Amino acid sequence: MEHLTVSPSSQEKSGVDYGRKTCCLFSQHLPTCALQVSLCPGGLYSSPLAWVPMTYVDDPTLAGEETTPVDEVDDLSPDLAEAAPVVLDPADQEFVSRLVDRVWEFTVIFSGVEMFPYQAALGRRIIESVIAGDGATITGELSRQSGKTEVVANVAASLMILLPRLADMFPEFEPLQKFARGVMIGCFAPVEQQVETLFGRVVDRLTSDRAVEMLEDPDIDDQVRPGSRKVRLKKCQSFCAMQTANPRAKIESKSYHVIFVDESQSVDEYVLNKSITPMGAFYLATMVMTGTPDVVKGVFYKTIQHNKRMELRRGGRKNHFRFDWKYCAKFNRNYAAYIRGEAMRIGEDSDEFRLNYKLEWLLERGMLITETRLDELGDTTMPIVPAYWRSPLLAGIDFARKMDSTVVTVLWVDWDRPDELGLYDHRILNWLEMHGEEWEEQYFRICDFLGNYSVVAMGVDAQGVGDVAADRLKRLLPNIQVEPLSSQIGDQSLRWKHLQQLLQRGLLSWPAHPKARRTKTWKRFRQQMIDVEKKYQGAHLLIEAPNEAGVHDDYVDSLACGVIMSKALMVPEVEVVTTPWASTPRVNRQARAPRRQRVETARR
Repeated sequence: MEHLTVSPSSQEKSGVDYGRKTCCLFSQHLPTCALQVSLCPGGLYSSPLAWVPMTYVDDPTLAGEETTPVDEVDDLSPDLAEAAPVVLDPADQEFVSRLVDRVWEFTVIFSGVEMFPYQAALGRRIIESVIAGDGATITGELSRQSGKTEVVANVAASLMILLPRLADMFPEFEPLQKFARGVMIGCFAPVEQQVETLFGRVVDRLTSDRAVEMLEDPDIDDQVRPGSRKVRLKKCQSFCAMQTANPRAKIESKSYHVIFVDESQSVDEYVLNKSITPMGAFYLATMVMTGTPDVVKGVFYKTIQHNKRMELRRGGRKNHFRFDWKYCAKFNRNYAAYIRGEAMRIGEDSDEFRLNYKLEWLLERGMLITETRLDELGDTTMPIVPAYWRSPLLAGIDFARKMDSTVVTVLWVDWDRPDELGLYDHRILNWLEMHGEEWEEQYFRICDFLGNYSVVAMGVDAQGVGDVAADRLKRLLPNIQVEPLSSQIGDQSLRWKHLQQLLQRGLLSWPAHPKARRTKTWKRFRQQMIDVEKKYQGAHLLIEAPNEAGVHDDYVDSLACGVIMSKALMVPEVEVVTTPWASTPRVNRQARAPRRQRVETARR
């Protein structure tokens, strides 16, 4: 049987030789039968799984696209900023990649379950995070009954078996050494009945006939000790425990290497942040949250948005995986047929179908705009416009405060065709974002940027330094009407209501051409548009970013400052209407008066 080398090809870069020491991952320390499915077609565990592809290719519509990275600074104290996780060098990263391939192959063989590409996407990222020790929080939005619990349980079982042996096999690779005395896994869900599903699946995998046969192999020689709330392996001391995430339960005091949270959309945010996540602090645990959308913004929704934002940063990793019923049905005809029946029974536009299978968050009441509506208003034929001089344009500026960015938005307005309410159609042409630059440099960058457009009026948010900045821009841009916009709650409410009205009436759009969608600027605009929330203070509407780390509203503020200028420049029209009842001669009014009144009037 041929040996599989998992050592990096550029081992001299790291100074560590992980292999060359007869390091066939499954031929020495693990059973030789474990890999016969891929090398020896006639092996013990060959056959229906032999066709399973071992190379994962993500859905191109879900994968992040390479763009010019932009540095961002976390709003952290200097002490916390220095405590970032260690980044693996290229040699170590190559080693981890090869190891992930082998562990995933073992997972497929060990479970005996057919795995689909979308399950491989989530499973391989979990394995990579645990082996590399990056402490990631991974989120998985998968259509109901598409196999998210199955892949999590299979990965948990394989990690319990393999990681302690890999730690002994590669003592030079430090991230694996915390598993030398076993892997500690915790499973959580909002109520005990829900966590029993995940925990029971892990127990089933470890106690199946297939698993028992592989555990009895001399290279493993381990036994399963199942329990009502914990299952463990006798020799390597790995265990998987189940706990509830109910707010009334007291669940502190445990420590885990890996934390799985199922049905995360219903998990209490305080319980997760106060009791569950600290359980992984000592070991830099990987946490995996799976679930489906809800009608409220819970901790699951917020974690998803955080992962999306982190992916946009320099060197950001893909930690959010979303697969709706359409993608899952490509690989399972039975699933596709069942979803078709559900659509006919409850309706494809019903809330239940949209939540469970379309994976749509129904948050219209508390959001400025939904993701669906945002995508509808984007013009897929329109790229970002770097220069425009054919008609008068508008601009809006939101100057940075503390850790925010300064954002300039340029807008085209269809001045010739207002609607029945006198509102104009608006289109975003381009954005300019500046972060961490000196004020004088920002002023001149703004002037250079606006020099490419025929801007006639510009609104500047006067909150903070905006008033001083507006006065400075008036002098630098004498041909543009620069208006400082008050930050009083009433004035802000007028801007937000006008922006909301334009969005509701479909009178605001932006570039959504594939080339535009690949830029970091467009992605930040989209992310901030779906991040901001609506809040009412009496009759006043306010739009602001939620109080979360890394969430901003600079693009939205800049847009509101720009669109309000079209309302300020509207020329009121006076229409004269003849009203007969207001111009009736007095004699006619007397003729219609009662007879007694007419007689008295004649006598006088």
